[in-house]
Parts: sequence; C-alpha cells; structure tokens
Amino acid sequence: MNNLNFEQLDQYMLSCNSKIIHQIWFFNGILPRRQSKKVFNSLNKYRDTWIMKNPDWVYKCWDSDEALNIVKKFYPEHLNMYKNYNYEIQRCDLIRYFILHRYGGLYADMDYCCVKPWNEVLRLYKSDIYFVETPNKMTQGVHVSNSLMYSRKNNSFWRALFIELEQNKNLPIYYGRHLTIMYSTGPCIINRVFQRYKSKYKLKSYPFELFHPYGINVDLDTNKSLTNKIYAYHLGKGSWENQDTKILIFLYVEYKILLVLILVLLFPLFIRLIRI
Repeated sequence: MNNLNFEQLDQYMLSCNSKIIHQIWFFNGILPRRQSKKVFNSLNKYRDTWIMKNPDWVYKCWDSDEALNIVKKFYPEHLNMYKNYNYEIQRCDLIRYFILHRYGGLYADMDYCCVKPWNEVLRLYKSDIYFVETPNKMTQGVHVSNSLMYSRKNNSFWRALFIELEQNKNLPIYYGRHLTIMYSTGPCIINRVFQRYKSKYKLKSYPFELFHPYGINVDLDTNKSLTNKIYAYHLGKGSWENQDTKILIFLYVEYKILLVLILVLLFPLFIRLIRI
C-alpha cells in the first residue's frame, strides 16, 4: 500500500467495503517535529493492537499531506474551512469525518488500545454508524466522543455534520484554545450533533463500560482492572492539550471540592447579610 499513489490508494480504500482501521498523525503543527516523532513512536504498542487483533482489516495511518489531498479532491466546498482553522488539531479532527464518509471503517485515536477483534463487535453491534460513549460528562444521559467511531461509507449523517461544522467554524475569542477546539471540531460539537440527529440518522453509541471504561479522573497506572468483556479502552494521552486544558480538567475532576470551598468561604458573608 505504501507504493500506491494517491489515486490508487483512494481506489483501494473504496474497495475495502468499510473494513478499514483509520488512524491519523500530523508530524507538524501540533507538536514540534522532534517531539511529535518521539510521541508517535511511544504509541507504537497501542497502534499495534489494532493490527494484531484485526489481521483481516486494512490498517491506514493518514498524514497531513494525504489529508489535504482528500479535502482538495473530494470535499473542495469545505477546503476554506479546513485551511482557515487556527489550530492543526482542528484539521486532524475534521479529516477523520471526511475519511469515514468517503471510505467507511473504524477510526481510533492513536492512544486507543484494541482488546478484542472488531469482527466480534460487528457481529454484536450491527448498525451502520457508531460513536463511542464517554464517561467524561457533567450531566446525565449518553454523551459521545470522536475518539472512536465506526461508519459504513457514504453514510448520510456526515453531510449533515459538515454543515454544522461550517456553521461553527468561527467561535467567540473568549472560548480560548481548548473550548474552541472542543466546540468547533472536537467531542463537544460531535455530542451536540449526535443528540440532534440520532433519531433521523439512526445514530448509535458503543457503551463506555465496554469501549471507553476509563474517564479523565482515573489513573491508568494504578487501575488496570480490565475485564474480559472490554473491547477497547482509551488512554487519554492528549498530545494536543495545552495549559488551559489542564486547568479545565482540574476543574472537572475537582469541581465538588471546589464548590464546597466556595460555600465555606461565602458562608460568613451570607450570615452577615442575614444579620443586616
């Protein structure tokens, strides 16, 4: 496959009947190139799980040049959106949706680990499109992420998503880096669009207990209690994350303690107001 030119690669991918495992890594723009290569190599053992567990699936890791070619040739109406994002990680988010629309298959983040063959998943989960449920949420109900997604090619949901992405490509400056990424191309907009269209397009979710058992407040180094029921798990390495991300994660994990502290600090003021 490495010897194919882009046109040949495209035709080969189209012939695979959506039985493709897609991953994406941009060596420039998200991390400094030397650091990017180091992180990429450190994730080898997780990438290898997809190849070893799924020998009859095609594996493809897409780079930034191939991603740009896909947009130019097959989605030119969205090329300006793709080019004009402020952050490379937004392009890394966006291209996964184009890839799944054109070729179908399974997309997995580079820090996702495959535990069981995906043929088993296809036998149990028979719908044409799935998003992984995430345990990282503030409210009740199913919340989904873009870290693990399966789709048959040409699923009509993706076209609806592309319109939503165009409508949310420019967000207020006060969102900051992290929230801009999350709500323009990342998990937050995917979850919102999933909720809006899940009935119309028969969207389904992989349950987090079996496909995303560890949230951001779980230390994987001390909690390795995988059961034989799990199909995959996410390590949440977040190579694109910055300082604002760390602050927001801290607020998410510790918000109950922070609320108690705020109430303790405000209680004397409340008492004084009552006495006035």
